[in-house]
Amino acid sequence: MTLFSSVFTSVFKRRDVKILLAFSLLPLILPGLSGVMDAQMSDSGTNSLFSFLLSMLELQYLLILPSLMIGLIVSSVFRDEISSGILFLYKDIKRSKIVNVKLLSLFAVYAIYALATSLVALVTYFFYIVPQYGFHLLPSKGVGSSFLYLITIAGNHLILIVLTAALSIKRSTLVAVLAGILYNLFAMTAPMLNGIRYLFPNSYPTKLVSSMPFGLLLIISLGLTLLYIGLGYLSARKNFNKIEF
Repeated sequence: MTLFSSVFTSVFKRRDVKILLAFSLLPLILPGLSGVMDAQMSDSGTNSLFSFLLSMLELQYLLILPSLMIGLIVSSVFRDEISSGILFLYKDIKRSKIVNVKLLSLFAVYAIYALATSLVALVTYFFYIVPQYGFHLLPSKGVGSSFLYLITIAGNHLILIVLTAALSIKRSTLVAVLAGILYNLFAMTAPMLNGIRYLFPNSYPTKLVSSMPFGLLLIISLGLTLLYIGLGYLSARKNFNKIEF
């Protein structure tokens, strides 16, 4: 068994991961909220499969609870293993490799969660939305900005992972998770704040979509996402290299 498969298996078996995956069932609950669904689907521009999927992923992002679970999972992978001395088992492995494998395992968990949500949303869409509103693959307008917004939602979760990882190596679980949640809350409200909005990737496909060409929106939002992920990763590596085990 490779190091990645061993670490990923250990991460995936955690109770918090099962709780996180339970949130992927959220699209199954929404059909029961008929008023909410009817309001959303009444517009031909929002009753497409892609728009429904985007709305489900956005709702999970805004709920905070899935982000809280992600933060707890990340902290348990780093802080709990540091505190318990489990990392002593990795003493003969290069530290940068340990960090890389742990982060890749966490990214894989998030990818599974996002994929599970997408599959549940797909089933919900065909069984509930299509019979009432018909099938539309893409929205009638704003396809590019919607796709970019989907990317920035995923990007913000990856930023959350590396940020929490960097903090959990040096700080307690409470501090690391709280910082991650505060980042998410700030990222949600930043598009509405003049000046600060330009620092957050999700501002560009939402509040700034009409102020510049799509190509520039894409470059800036992806650039900021990669920059923050890179800074968080470098910080995590630096902090991990300083610990003793």
